[in-house]
Amino acid sequence: MATDATERSEDVPWPQQILDSIWLLALAAILYWVLAYVVWGIVDILAVPMG
Repeated sequence: MATDATERSEDVPWPQQILDSIWLLALAAILYWVLAYVVWGIVDILAVPMG
């Protein structure tokens, strides 16, 4: 038999779990920032004409 805390944590969707935890929110923000700058950097490098 599951406890109330276990049932509540299973019912909460993952975006709400991220928003409820400040560390998960900070990790998501840092991950988004790093990925955005890496993709932006790659696109910028590829946009430089050859020669």
